[in-house]
Amino acid sequence: MRSYGEIDPEAPRLVGRVLATTDQDVPWQRVIYADGRIPKGEGQRELLRKEGVPMRGARVDLYRTRILSRIAPAVASFLRAAQAADAKAVVSAFAKDARLTDGGRTWRGRTEIRRWWSGPANLHQGTLDLLAAHHVTTNRWVVTVRPHGGTTDLRYRFTIRDGAITSLTIAP
Repeated sequence: MRSYGEIDPEAPRLVGRVLATTDQDVPWQRVIYADGRIPKGEGQRELLRKEGVPMRGARVDLYRTRILSRIAPAVASFLRAAQAADAKAVVSAFAKDARLTDGGRTWRGRTEIRRWWSGPANLHQGTLDLLAAHHVTTNRWVVTVRPHGGTTDLRYRFTIRDGAITSLTIAP
């Protein structure tokens, strides 16, 4: 996701003209205004939604989009799926033998993680504000979120192996 000015600070309007007139297959929908506004209306907005691009009202949430672009794909997939309340995609982000700990209780394997998603996790589905993400080691990430309207930040500690989440611990 880039703004016209990020692609070419000297000639952002030229970027728009090139995108509008090229016969090349380019991801034109991923170019927006610097403030997150979507220049081509509902058609572009729908393409971005299908890609899982975070929105805040009618605009792209650039802060969340940029955080998600810098983290491990499995973690980004989980966070996008959680925000969309997509149970199937949430569970598929995990390895078959994954372990998830939340509120002092541990769920093991995808079947139990699905139960977690439809139970305890259900309280905050689609309402997490993404605050920060940190790459701890090669396969470990910590993502800080806050339930929308809440006052307590939660740390999601991820371990990744072979492109899937093998461990997630959620705690303040």
